[in-house]
Amino acid sequence: MRIWHQSMTELDGLTVYRQSLESHAKKVLSPGQSIEVHGLPTGSYFGRTPTEVLGNAFGHHRVLDPVLDNAVNAERQGFDAFVVGSFSEPFMRELRSAVDIPVVSVTEAAFLVGCSIGKLIAPISNSPAVGWLTRLSVEAHGLQNRVMNALALEPGFDEPALAAAYDKPEPVISAFKAVASQAISQGADVIVPAEGVLAELLYVNGVKEIEGATVLDVFGVTWAYAAMLAGLRSSIGLTVARKWHYRRDDPALIQLLVPQR
Repeated sequence: MRIWHQSMTELDGLTVYRQSLESHAKKVLSPGQSIEVHGLPTGSYFGRTPTEVLGNAFGHHRVLDPVLDNAVNAERQGFDAFVVGSFSEPFMRELRSAVDIPVVSVTEAAFLVGCSIGKLIAPISNSPAVGWLTRLSVEAHGLQNRVMNALALEPGFDEPALAAAYDKPEPVISAFKAVASQAISQGADVIVPAEGVLAELLYVNGVKEIEGATVLDVFGVTWAYAAMLAGLRSSIGLTVARKWHYRRDDPALIQLLVPQR
C-alpha cells in the first residue's frame, strides 16, 4: 500500500520537517504500507511563508492549484490513497470529485477520530490566520457542536520559526501548553495541534497529554485513517459517493484536464 502525503509547504527549505515525517510514518504504518512525502515546488510562495499567504482566499487557490494535478497523477501512478497534509485543507470537494482513491485530510481525520475519544475537541494553531482556516473547515464538516473555536499560539510562529524550534523546542511547547490549558478549562477533552510543522514538533517531543486531555498525533491518525479507507476500498469496495457532493459524470474529462507526466 502506497500513500501520497501532500504537504502545502516548500519542503526543500524544511528538511528537518520532511525527515521527521518520513521517520514518523515508518513507526505508524504496518509492514507493506509506506508513504511518499511531497511538497510544493520551491518558489511557490515567492519568499513568503504558508502562514502569511494561505489566509488570503486568492493566494490560497492560486498557490495550491498544483495539488489538484498531483492527486490525479498519484492515482495514475498506482498510489492507494492521497493525504492532504495541511490544516489549510484545500480543494477537498474537487479532489474527491476527481479520483477514486481515498482522499484524506489531516483536519477531517483528526476531528473525526477526536470525536471517538473525547466529547469536545480544541484545535490550537500556530497563528490566527491558520486558526481561521481551521474554523472554516469545522463549519464545512458540520462539526461545530464537537469542535471548539480554534485558538492560536501567542506569539505566533510561522513555519521556518517552528522548524528552527526543533533544535530548541521549549518556547513553542510552553506556549502550546499555555493555550491548551485555556481550552481545557473550557471543557476540551482532546487537543488538536492545528498546523503540520507544529504538530510534528509536539510529536517528536512526546507531548501526548496535557492536564489529562489527549494531545492528538494528527499525522499518525491521518496515515492510519488513510490506510483504513484504502484497505476497505480493496476488501469490500468502499468508494466515495458519486450522487451529489462528489458527483463525477465524465471520468474521462478529468484525464483530459490533467496533463500526463
